[in-house]
Amino acid sequence: MLAFVSSPYSHPDPRVMDERANQAGDFAAWLWTLGSIQPVSPIAHWHDIAKRNKLPSNALAWRDWNLLVVTRCELLYVLCIPGWRDSVGVAYEIQWANECEIPIFYATVEGRAYDIRRHPVASV
Repeated sequence: MLAFVSSPYSHPDPRVMDERANQAGDFAAWLWTLGSIQPVSPIAHWHDIAKRNKLPSNALAWRDWNLLVVTRCELLYVLCIPGWRDSVGVAYEIQWANECEIPIFYATVEGRAYDIRRHPVASV
C-alpha cells in the first residue's frame, strides 16, 4: 500500500529542520521494513535537494505537490514529533486525507520503534 508520511518541517532553526528530515526518513524506513507499505515522505525525499538548490521550505510552496501525492496514497501516517500539532503542512495533509476518506494513523516514537494508533496520543 502506498502511504504518505506527514510530518512537521519548517522552523527558523535549520538544525531543527535537519533533525525533522532525519526523523521522517527514519520513520519511512521503518514503515518500509514492514513489507506491505511503500512510504512516500516529501520531507525525507526533498530536504537535501531543497537545501542544495535553495528551494523554499514553507508548506504553501509545496502545497500542490503534497496534495497531488496525498490524494494518490491509500494511507496517511502522521509522525507525531514536536511541532506536528502546529504544522500548517500537517494540517493540510490531514484535511485532504479526511476529504478523500484515506485512513489516517498517528505514530509516536517509542525509543527505536513506533507506536501506531488511529487517534493521536493526547500528550504528544
